Amino acid sequence: MKKLFPLMIVLILLFLSGEVFAKALLSISMKAEKEIFVDKVKQKVEATTVNSGDVIFYTLTYVNSGDVAATDAVLDDPVPQGTVYVDGSAFGKDADITFSIDNGKTFRKPSLLTYEVKINGKMEKRVASPDKYTHIRWTIKEVPAKGNGQVGFQVRVK
Repeated sequence: MKKLFPLMIVLILLFLSGEVFAKALLSISMKAEKEIFVDKVKQKVEATTVNSGDVIFYTLTYVNSGDVAATDAVLDDPVPQGTVYVDGSAFGKDADITFSIDNGKTFRKPSLLTYEVKINGKMEKRVASPDKYTHIRWTIKEVPAKGNGQVGFQVRVK
């Protein structure tokens, strides 16, 4: 019986280790597309070249290949330089979407994004317009094990 006892402990530890070492493993891929007309039909194609005024559609696809849910998953993406965020274009099912105007240091809802400007010697608070957005953040409450989803936004090339 003494020889089986250590084996039982090892088997119990192996059984428990699956629970102890379970983790979420979130991976993200991104694509940038623009719309073009082909035979009068609008299609999205990879945005390999862009021109001033083009609208670019960014889609981030996330996958949790782990064996437990990812909770409060945060995806940050900068608004590319030389572009302006298209107001109201950010999307993400079950995602809390916030924005930054300070290069990703702080994030808030659009109505709470304020900055100060000096006018006639007095500092005045202003609500930031979409052209001031530098980053977008999606906070997803839960991505189930083996689950996936998409978030995204649009920008206009300056």
